[in-house]
Amino acid sequence: MPPSTRIPALLQPYVQLPPNDSILLLTSTLGASANWLLIRFLCHELSTQDGGDDEGHNVVLVSWMREYDFWRQEARKGAALDLDKMRREGRFAFVDGLGAGGDAMDGAVEGSLGVDAHAISRVPVLNAIRGPQILPARGPPGRIVPARGPPPAAPAASPTSPPATSTANGPASATQSTPGHYILKSLEIAAIKSSISSAISPLATSTARKTLLIFDNPDLLLALNPAITPSHFTTLMLQLHTLPNVTHILTHLQADNPLLSLSTPPQPLEVAHHNLVVKCAHMSRRILGVRVLDTGVARDVSGVIRITEQRKQWFDVGFGVEGDKEGDGGRGKEFLYQVKSDGSVRVFERGAGGEG
Repeated sequence: MPPSTRIPALLQPYVQLPPNDSILLLTSTLGASANWLLIRFLCHELSTQDGGDDEGHNVVLVSWMREYDFWRQEARKGAALDLDKMRREGRFAFVDGLGAGGDAMDGAVEGSLGVDAHAISRVPVLNAIRGPQILPARGPPGRIVPARGPPPAAPAASPTSPPATSTANGPASATQSTPGHYILKSLEIAAIKSSISSAISPLATSTARKTLLIFDNPDLLLALNPAITPSHFTTLMLQLHTLPNVTHILTHLQADNPLLSLSTPPQPLEVAHHNLVVKCAHMSRRILGVRVLDTGVARDVSGVIRITEQRKQWFDVGFGVEGDKEGDGGRGKEFLYQVKSDGSVRVFERGAGGEG
């Protein structure tokens, strides 16, 4: 039974994946986050049960912007989903792209400071750069004031202690025993493909369901590794889409005006981001975009969501939204939405006053 209580009725046809293999694009802006919409996709695919007309999909979420704890809390709050349980059941896998980004930043610190950045965490790195924050003693001469600063170092582990095998955000590598949780350790396209394929394979063997692959902010790769071009990433998408059990790919990218409208002269990162959004849009069967109101901030409206169905996608196959008998004439649909503090979402048409 579809989780109708968690997904607004107007949004239901658009978070349901098209019947045929396809690529979808989701865009957002700085003032209008798309996290709530990604959670609704997870809700629709992971809340379905075996034996129904729509058994849903397994989901592999690859995020370069947000760690697993964020998605776990948001899924529980907004959709009543237990992602930990889904990982144990082989329905869901998470690939942490922050691990690769952290390694890149650690390498920069190591090169500039001449220290082994992998031997210390990110917080001590900042402390090493700024130096210990010790306040001078105040008061009359001879007064002894205990110095303030970082706490004393913890005693070294005994030789018999077992080595640590995990980090605060998950397993230390993509081969750890933690089920359904992987960490990218490289920014190279070949390594990214290998890690994502490793996350997809166990889901294919655990159930007969097909797999939805979600990329959250892969545009960050363009900034972290200038050697990666938009063509490299779109090629990676198509290669992963050819895997037998991967039927749909949903990509979330930023679409703020400063990122799409090139400056004068255009900067290389601007050009790369612009080209990535355009390429993904041409390849996508459905485009969903969230943005703020054109008229400014409103108390009862969080933003605008626009959905456009491509009548012919990149390999020249026609389609439409299932159940949309009348069609929209290629103009797309546009609704207002409000994300509440309890994680629920209202979606309504303009002029409906939030009822719908």
